[in-house]
Amino acid sequence: MPSDLELARATSSVDAESIAALLRTPNERAVRAKLLPIFAADQVFAKTSRPFKNHAQNMLYALEMSKRILELRDTHKWTHEEWKAALDLQNDSLPITLHEGAFATVIEAQGTDAQRDFWIPKCRSYQVIGCYAQTELAHGSNVQGLETIAKFDPATDEYIVSSPRRESTKWWIGGMGVLANHALVQAILELPSGRKGPHLFIVPIRNQTTHRPLPNVTVGDIGPKAYGGFCYMDNGYLHLSSVRIPRANMLQRFASVSADGSYTPAKHDKLSYGSMVALRAGIPINSGWNLARAVTIAIRYCINRRQFSPSKTEVESQVLTYASTKMRLYPLLARSYAYIFAGRSLWALYQQFLESLTKDGDISMLPEIHALSTALKVKATWDCVSGLEEARKCMGGHGFSHMSGVGSLFAAQTPSQTYEGDNYVISQQIARALVKALGFLKQMPDAPLPDSFAYLRLAVNGLRITKDDDLHMLHARTAGLVEELAKEVATNPEKGWTDHSWTAARVAAAHADVFVCSSLPETPLTKLHILSTLVAALPELLETGVVTSAQSAKELRRRQGAEVEGLSIGDVVGLTDAFEFDDWELPGVVGGKEGMVYGKMLKTVEEWDINKGEMGEEIRRMALEITGKGRRSKL
Repeated sequence: MPSDLELARATSSVDAESIAALLRTPNERAVRAKLLPIFAADQVFAKTSRPFKNHAQNMLYALEMSKRILELRDTHKWTHEEWKAALDLQNDSLPITLHEGAFATVIEAQGTDAQRDFWIPKCRSYQVIGCYAQTELAHGSNVQGLETIAKFDPATDEYIVSSPRRESTKWWIGGMGVLANHALVQAILELPSGRKGPHLFIVPIRNQTTHRPLPNVTVGDIGPKAYGGFCYMDNGYLHLSSVRIPRANMLQRFASVSADGSYTPAKHDKLSYGSMVALRAGIPINSGWNLARAVTIAIRYCINRRQFSPSKTEVESQVLTYASTKMRLYPLLARSYAYIFAGRSLWALYQQFLESLTKDGDISMLPEIHALSTALKVKATWDCVSGLEEARKCMGGHGFSHMSGVGSLFAAQTPSQTYEGDNYVISQQIARALVKALGFLKQMPDAPLPDSFAYLRLAVNGLRITKDDDLHMLHARTAGLVEELAKEVATNPEKGWTDHSWTAARVAAAHADVFVCSSLPETPLTKLHILSTLVAALPELLETGVVTSAQSAKELRRRQGAEVEGLSIGDVVGLTDAFEFDDWELPGVVGGKEGMVYGKMLKTVEEWDINKGEMGEEIRRMALEITGKGRRSKL
């Protein structure tokens, strides 16, 4: 007998195949089709027993998975592209993940040709396993405030890398806790002529033969994280006491130091942010896919879950038919699509910037890429983390079980709001850039602007809205917020940007909304996401004069509701099917494509150790110690 989910799928009018082709390139889909069956069939990557491991067991398991995936790479002779896709398919980041994404990648981007030729083969063979060490115990987002020093010694042609205080210990570094033998350390360059700000240095931290810490190096793991998230990532700490490294170990593609200590600066002072831009540019699309997983699980579950009936003679209603469920889950489905599409657009811009930088040394795109990657990082992480929790709540009581899978997705996603820069801190970077651009535009109204800044002309022209268009409303709302912030800054020159950080966060989020909503192709969810964004922004639309009456605000809500009601359950199933998730990719046991929820839940708990008798005697003994009989027997 078909499940409710299968029955709903049969009624879908959505062309899931065409939409899937929008979400991923043909090559991406082909690679997934090749890799997913391999992981789904390999017991090393089975997921049902994972919740029962402690931190030390998780670290061993993470290394086991890392070793196995390397074995699969070699056995199947995966290309480098397939290898990176295989790592991406591991929803839980492994210790080797940041070796590829934040160590080798940064060396490729910021190393000289000679440095790349020396280090990258060692990275690919895993003779060298690295991590990216920026954050310190007492410093994070403020890179200029880092305390780790790399002092150049012309007599030996070496840098002396030191953590001068306990508070300058590197902290939170993924891949460092148990696995890395090298670290890419952000440290303040100190030359005989003075300090030159943060630069990147390759520092050996563990012996490559014994894997023990090298002399003057203290390194280890910082333990479990909140909500049990990132449980397979060995976040670590590193303290360096006058560790000497060759001069060649500073990445020198853009800035360099000669043997006599002479310094050649980068052409642009923001090029040192290139590695952060790369990491931030990948966050929005990853956030969108994580939300897509959670929404897919929740929608499939809420189709199969039935509770209450309109009358005694009717069957119970599917939970997804409740207005309160649809009005939460359908906009979240649209949101996941929006961040996937916007993330793809952002990544394409970043690749275009890299190509221009590599070929011609052209850095003209850097300010826009930096602002966009930071704004989207801020808004995508806020929206997707809150969306994950909302999806869990839509599943009712069973959503709180680890078997729902949504809790583990939330635990993995929630730190994105603070890693690669706390959202409220880095929002100031975008706000400053926008206020500066607005001031420049007011002096030269015809000056060229990056495409993502073009809406600022509305503020210069004294306009809030010139036409009844949803996207234009978002443009006008953001222009108004930037103008208000610019006035606030101008009238309070004694205040620093931290005093404007609350407003700056609103500006950053609005700037991201403009880019996201402008990046959407035409799908059944496009209007819903734009309208949901407008409804969420109603206070600011009213404050900036874009919406001028209660009736207009009610009309936006009415239109959002109409878009939700216009989606049938079958169509929503088709839109989740277009993600092409294999059941192995969806954590938990209730989000499977067949929709057989309750049988899988029962089968799962029956197989757990605590119920199979492995711990039975010990549990019975302790239970008797608690019961009256057990206590009386000792009297």
